[in-house]
Amino acid sequence: MDAKAMLFDPSEESVLTESDIWKISALEILYRQSRLFSWQLRSTPPQLPLPVIPDLWRGDAKIGAAILQGMMPFSADSETFARFDWVRDLRDYGGADARITARNMIDRWMQGHRHWSAMAWRPDILGARLANLIFTFGWFGASADEAFQTRFAAMVALQQRCLALDWQHLYAPLDQLTALKGLILSQLVQMPAANDIRRKREITALFDLLVSKVRGQINADGGHRSRQAEIHLDLLKLLIECRSVTRPLGITDMPILDDIIQKMAAMTKLWRDGSGHFSHFHFAGLSSAEDIDQVLSRCNAKGRITQHAPDTGFARISAARSTLIIDTGTTSDAPSFKGRYKDSLHNAASRLAFEFSVGNAPFIVNTGQGAAEPRLRTAFSQTAAHTALTLDGLDNQHKETRTLNFDIGPADGGFLMQATHDSYVKSHGILHTRQLFLSRDGNNLRGSDQLNYSGAPGQIPIEVIIRFHLHPQVSAARVKSKQILLKVHNQKAGWLFKCRGAETALDRSVYLDRNRRSSCQQIVLRCPASQIQTKGNLTINWAFTRHSS
Repeated sequence: MDAKAMLFDPSEESVLTESDIWKISALEILYRQSRLFSWQLRSTPPQLPLPVIPDLWRGDAKIGAAILQGMMPFSADSETFARFDWVRDLRDYGGADARITARNMIDRWMQGHRHWSAMAWRPDILGARLANLIFTFGWFGASADEAFQTRFAAMVALQQRCLALDWQHLYAPLDQLTALKGLILSQLVQMPAANDIRRKREITALFDLLVSKVRGQINADGGHRSRQAEIHLDLLKLLIECRSVTRPLGITDMPILDDIIQKMAAMTKLWRDGSGHFSHFHFAGLSSAEDIDQVLSRCNAKGRITQHAPDTGFARISAARSTLIIDTGTTSDAPSFKGRYKDSLHNAASRLAFEFSVGNAPFIVNTGQGAAEPRLRTAFSQTAAHTALTLDGLDNQHKETRTLNFDIGPADGGFLMQATHDSYVKSHGILHTRQLFLSRDGNNLRGSDQLNYSGAPGQIPIEVIIRFHLHPQVSAARVKSKQILLKVHNQKAGWLFKCRGAETALDRSVYLDRNRRSSCQQIVLRCPASQIQTKGNLTINWAFTRHSS
């Protein structure tokens, strides 16, 4: 992005506070810190030995090694620590020392958090912690002495009671579902060997509640209503975890849950580029390809990848080993998302933006919005940070923006997508139509961006800019006034970019990959737009063509 594209209004910057995450008053906090509340949470701990529930997920052995060496990547009083995902990291590093270290760290934490605190006992964190510890108990706890297991069982019972009281106070639906998952697992742990019918009935009721809430979050095409791939993946992982414990409960048939998982798996595949990562739309890009593979492998998902998700608003075109992923915006009447998530404060303006990968190499990308700094997240959410068209530097996404006349399917020699959006009608009376064509051999990506005057009143436009952000592993050089030669690292064949109807230039850009910022290049097309309302339309054609080395 250029300097102008980075400008934004600081007054619009928003950050969720603790009170935005869940409903709890100062008086309630005071009560929870009292002995009376501790007395209220008293309950009978589950009987020993505790059941061992197989864990589905791998950890990161590198993080486990760092913890063993005393180089903790996060503080002991942080949310990350309090969720206890790091137990898997120590487990996958392996060895007796790792097991003893995990056990000691868990024991110290239990001793230091016997009483309620606002962060460590927040329902979403509490639910995640209980689930992680229960899933990994077979590694760190089953071989521990009886005193440790007794303390652990008492902690599970105590925090499960608190979770049952507080989980509905959370605002974000995914946070509520995380807490529900913790409730289900902690209830399962407390079921005695002699089948407890009452407790089984309680857990089944929690499952029914969980499925009901999930259905309210998922579109008919299987995509999460937030349109955020990372949130979608977190929910899919949660559902797989919950499904994995149904058999011990005697629940062998859950067709609704199975159907949701299959649809969500298909949507997950749609978002993946050739490298196996999520394309950089709507704050995606934090999950590794290995993490996504791990989740999909547990779905038992079969069938072809979804080409178009009309409710979630994405399309995918694949030809040979080339992949094109487009943010189409919703093209159906699916209900809008109304949940609370931190990233929903920065709605990415990426209507009709796309990403293009060749083989396993990302080629044309969006910059990504994964910056930790809120100001940067806001800046990288602008249309200018995407491979898209802007008119007079304005974003192309507002609450009222609609996608019109959408079509996708086979065309002569390849596959064609066409869509129109009305984001610039209110400001300029102008509609933007983008056509994208990918040849069957994957060697030719052609596009056409057309602005049409609708006749509605509006400002006289000044300039159209189309940006193509290039991945850091792509180098580019101008060879003629409107031609650019491109080379994808470690690929023999090069690519030639041509344009008709605009001036072509190369500029610097930036790419965010899992919070790591890299310098890259972008192709920038500029065209005067003052005559659109007089002539009725303006068209810019462009193409990326692969050629032999």
